[in-house]
Amino acid sequence: MTTLFDFHEVEDGQHWANGFKDGTGSRREMFASLGITVRTFRDPGNPNICGLLMDAEDMDKFQEFMASEDAQKAMSEDGLKVETLRVLAEFTP
Repeated sequence: MTTLFDFHEVEDGQHWANGFKDGTGSRREMFASLGITVRTFRDPGNPNICGLLMDAEDMDKFQEFMASEDAQKAMSEDGLKVETLRVLAEFTP
């Protein structure tokens, strides 16, 4: 299991957050289908700065998904400013 934190800027923080509400077709469901659990975060001072804390069972599967057309489409639909995306992986020194 790998814990990841990603953060990025979006065009509309509320629109982005709505995509993670539980239910069919949600981003939460999309990640769960890859064996990834997510927790969502937004900057209280700027709700367009958002992040995810993720636990990924399979990093290869995660990286493959992030490079896919489906991921690119989801990011575009969510208004994610791709150039701001950063993903950090937990490590033990």
